[in-house]
Amino acid sequence: MEHLIALLPLLSSMPALQVFVGGAVAMMCVAMVLRANKDKHEVPPPAPGTVGDAMVHLQGLAEYLNILRDLREIGRQQVEHLTRIAECQRAAREQLTAQTDLLRSIDREQVRHHGHD
Repeated sequence: MEHLIALLPLLSSMPALQVFVGGAVAMMCVAMVLRANKDKHEVPPPAPGTVGDAMVHLQGLAEYLNILRDLREIGRQQVEHLTRIAECQRAAREQLTAQTDLLRSIDREQVRHHGHD
């Protein structure tokens, strides 16, 4: 940044260069604005990101009903999977309880057995 500041006195003595640089910058700004306006009119609408956004682009009631059926089926499958997970957790908890009880009884027997030695 300091080297640019050092060039300021040199540039102030060259008004033709200042006019050229200013004109180039102004033309670039105008070109960018015109390009942005042209691109704005040529760009297709953004792709839908959510189910709510997709509703705008549906072609009819049949597609809407198909999506609702699919969502209902997905929900039903999720409930089934969650039920299976809960059953597995119950079974694992029962197994852990049984193993813990077995280990406690083994510990008591060892304490009783070593206590008599």
